[in-house]
Amino acid sequence: MKLLLLFTCVVTISLVCCETNQRIINANDNLSKHGLKAKEIIHNHDKPNVLEAHIKKFKGEALAYVTPWNNRGYDVVKEFKGKFDYVSPVWYYIQRRSAMQFDFDGEHDVDQGWMKEVKDEATNMGKVLPRFQLRGWTGEDLRVFVGSAEESNVLANEINEQVKKYKFDGVVIECGYPAFFQRFLADLSLLLHKESRQLIVVLPSIMNEEHKQYMKPEIFETMSKYVDRFSVMTYDYSSHDPSGGPNAPIEWIMDNIEYLTNQQNRHQLLVGLNMYAMSYLHTRAPEPLVLKTVVDKLIDQPTEYDELLEDENQLIRSEEELNWDKEHQEAWFIDIDEDGIRQGTVWTPTYRSVRNRLRLAEDYNVGVALWEVGQGLDYFYDLF
Repeated sequence: MKLLLLFTCVVTISLVCCETNQRIINANDNLSKHGLKAKEIIHNHDKPNVLEAHIKKFKGEALAYVTPWNNRGYDVVKEFKGKFDYVSPVWYYIQRRSAMQFDFDGEHDVDQGWMKEVKDEATNMGKVLPRFQLRGWTGEDLRVFVGSAEESNVLANEINEQVKKYKFDGVVIECGYPAFFQRFLADLSLLLHKESRQLIVVLPSIMNEEHKQYMKPEIFETMSKYVDRFSVMTYDYSSHDPSGGPNAPIEWIMDNIEYLTNQQNRHQLLVGLNMYAMSYLHTRAPEPLVLKTVVDKLIDQPTEYDELLEDENQLIRSEEELNWDKEHQEAWFIDIDEDGIRQGTVWTPTYRSVRNRLRLAEDYNVGVALWEVGQGLDYFYDLF
């Protein structure tokens, strides 16, 4: 009887502890995380829901970019394995040395051990498609390459050899304006599809009427017949403006989706989500910030300011909320150092802005492409 009573007590205590621990782990699911209070961002950003770290919630496809210069991303795609349909390590750069001659830089970054950890064979998630980017090409290089069926075929075969050598699941190609490279992309697609591998093509975002000349809906529709997915760079909207502004206004993202796609091919689009912030100050060029730096800035914000320096309603203290731009669905704050000197206006992704963009993507039946996961905050990935 005593043993039974002792066992019952142990089980009860264990269940209580588990429930308490689960409540702590799941604390980020409360309304506090949905807000913009600096204090709550500081305390919650590195506390994701570990109980659901491998459970996908976002209904569309998700592509996670990973860069060698930001190693945190390599761990993110392992810690949240199952959240990302595609993982694209930024490994390869291609230069045109001369006629029919191409140099590949970055093969030394290929990490096959990491690839095995990222992929989930049971669910077919975590497909590894390294990014290949054309870099350092002159106008003459582009002119000759675009006009040469033979050069297009040579480069397509050389990329495919890398795919076969390392057993990649496909490739992501960044080549500027893809409409000019349709022959090359079609050749590469044919080679990849023979081995059931995928081709994802990076698209510049549509910023103005001039950009529409380089990627018309008719071209997108034609390319969608042989390109599996398109990763559109819907960020850096205000990076050309010294006074700054939102990184990715939500209506602008909608405009890109509606302009490029139709109901039949819309599912092939992956809209870009920036995992970094931008700081603007008129005395320097716009500065990208990883979000850990943004958190550090929020921690270091002084509690008192010179009222003559700024409008206090625009400043952020640890107990207050970041400013929320309702029209563009983004947050911002004025970064002030300990001496009361303005260091910039920071426009930053937040849990709320990411959540709203994922809801938009689901409404439109498109996927998302995260640039790049090493720069984001861990609790963002609860949403995916």
